[in-house]
Amino acid sequence: MAPRLELDRRTLRLMAIAFVLLAGLTIHRLWLAPTPDALEVLEVSGETMGTTYHLRIAGSGLDDRLRARVEQETARRLDDVDRWMSNWNPDSEIVRFNAHRSTEGFRVSSPTAEVVAYAIELGKWSGGAFDVTIRPLVALWGFGQGARIGEAPTQAEIDAHLRHTGARLLRVGRGNPRDGGFLRKEDPEVEIDLSAIAKGFGVDHVAEGLASLGRTDFLVEIGGEVRAVGERPGGGPWRVAIEKPLDDGRAIQTVVELSDRAMATSGDYRIFYREDGRRIAHTIDPRTGRPVENGPASATVIAGTATEADAWATALMVLGEKEGFALADAWGIAAMLLLRDESGGIVERRNALFPEAIAAPNAEIASE
Repeated sequence: MAPRLELDRRTLRLMAIAFVLLAGLTIHRLWLAPTPDALEVLEVSGETMGTTYHLRIAGSGLDDRLRARVEQETARRLDDVDRWMSNWNPDSEIVRFNAHRSTEGFRVSSPTAEVVAYAIELGKWSGGAFDVTIRPLVALWGFGQGARIGEAPTQAEIDAHLRHTGARLLRVGRGNPRDGGFLRKEDPEVEIDLSAIAKGFGVDHVAEGLASLGRTDFLVEIGGEVRAVGERPGGGPWRVAIEKPLDDGRAIQTVVELSDRAMATSGDYRIFYREDGRRIAHTIDPRTGRPVENGPASATVIAGTATEADAWATALMVLGEKEGFALADAWGIAAMLLLRDESGGIVERRNALFPEAIAAPNAEIASE
């Protein structure tokens, strides 16, 4: 017969205490340890509008089901922007309106009408430095769809195109979301280009989609235009890097924090060519019909929406340091300009409304 194990009361009590302690330690470890499969941030990216987009979503419930919903909603909303405002989609409202050689009203979606209406207002505030009717001049200088390739245009050609530009030649009816609005030309030759504002609108449109899914902490970036909502993973504002305006390579100029704000940068260092030693950048001054020369290397604006920030950044590129900061201050716009000095170095100028830089590794880069 095998010997029986005899346990006295003291031994049993010690075993019970040990069991409780071990159980407590196990529960404590499970409570504090992170879930191995939990995501700190959900990232979704792709291509749109001839550039790329990136979404970063923080918070809870960051699973494959949410990813599928985000991808579906984002694709739908980016398709909206392409269908409404693209210069390259032959069926977009803008392309069809440009081909509409008539002074009769042309039906468009409510978002298109709203964006054009805001662009017209900014054109007035900026003294014509922002103008969506500039499309033929952009092409004349070798940029965008229908661009002319070859030598620079003559002054006579520029003057001929200027006769068909200006917000005075465009009328807009905002309408309503259900029935849409309308655009109307005072001059049948007028053509519009929303490139300087459509990316920003796209950011806002996608951000609205994420909000409709119940998300309260996220960052949306399309081609350098950014909207930050809520907090980053771990808490605190999102950290966004502004790119140094380099012709070759990429580097960070500075980093700022954003929460429930949008930021956009426009610059002369991504789309340009050189002619007789001159830098010919794609930013055209609507007042002269010529590319901006000796202007800022880049302009960054922080505003309530990416639509506003995108358009203002372009206006400040045209206006330059003195006029640009005066207008930004008058309208309460946070702005930073990066200027080239005589040696080719970068000089940073910001108004009092623009946030101070922070040191932050792994920030999202925002650039044109």
